[in-house]
Amino acid sequence: MTYKKFIIYITLITAAGSACKKGNPGVNPNPVENKITVSTLAGNGTDAFANGPVLSAEFDEPIDVAYSAGGIIYVSDYNNRRIRKISGGQVSVLAGNGSWGTTNGASNVAEFKDPYRIEVDAAGNVYVLDQNNPHVRQITPLGDVSVFAGTDVPGFRDGDALIAQFALDQGGITFDTHGNMYIDDTFNGRIRKISLTGQVSTFAGKETVGLVNGDTSVAQFQYADAILFDKQGNMLVADNGNFCIRKITPAGQVSKFTGTGTNGTSDGGPGVAQFHYINDMVIDKDGNLILSDENRIRKVTPEGVVSTIAGSTAGYADGDGATAKFNYAGGLAIDPDGNIYVADALNNRIRKISFK
Repeated sequence: MTYKKFIIYITLITAAGSACKKGNPGVNPNPVENKITVSTLAGNGTDAFANGPVLSAEFDEPIDVAYSAGGIIYVSDYNNRRIRKISGGQVSVLAGNGSWGTTNGASNVAEFKDPYRIEVDAAGNVYVLDQNNPHVRQITPLGDVSVFAGTDVPGFRDGDALIAQFALDQGGITFDTHGNMYIDDTFNGRIRKISLTGQVSTFAGKETVGLVNGDTSVAQFQYADAILFDKQGNMLVADNGNFCIRKITPAGQVSKFTGTGTNGTSDGGPGVAQFHYINDMVIDKDGNLILSDENRIRKVTPEGVVSTIAGSTAGYADGDGATAKFNYAGGLAIDPDGNIYVADALNNRIRKISFK
């Protein structure tokens, strides 16, 4: 696995033992009432770079996806250092020339180091979190790349977006209903807010890692990753170091939503379910979370009950949910019809989960 955060995380949990991400609303994917079908949307499985028809296109460890209005799917193509675009049955490049760097500018000039998380705003701009670059970067629909927030120097500082500092390896990005951006600044231990006026502030958390609930000013997280808002305005946080999902209410109170706090893959209620490593989360119109947990796609009801809807051990197989296989399921996206898109990183493919 080439992702720094995952390597660091595995090192930490190996030493500690078993102690202890966005999207448009769609149709409720119910694993009992609906048939779950996993198919390949794009990629032929070769770890290389090629544009063209979706099933002959090539990716090299695609790690995140984002769905935009008009049915465009964007892909963070990690090892190709590009943001790719899937539209009209074709794969093309939105931005990035494949060189390792931080150059901004036009699509064919711009450079990325290790493009990780991506998200799309209401205007169709794509935002990129690059693991080796402390900036938040913006890509216009035409592919022009610029710095949206952050400086060249990693660190921690609130304030105006272009003087604010973030740590390397930020883990999650989402928007609220007003258009404010939130960044999971993982290795600063904080969730940061970037307002519509371009001001960066600390939304929750502190530098000291741990598992502390309560007011956002005292709450602690441990290597949190994916974040999103539910229909009630609560923020849900994949707190991977604590093997659980946390909830932040609109009143600023942090609590555990579901998960025992131990490393595993057990399904069940909030006091039984276990998580291994949640890469990303989306939410459907009925408030169910759909999340990627290493090689599994799992569902969490509004009551915190967890079930596995697709995947098991690492592999590659299309088909129904019980027999389908993924190899490090990364970022997720959801379309208005409730279809889920999965960046199947080590299979070098983009997969689609439909519910009929």
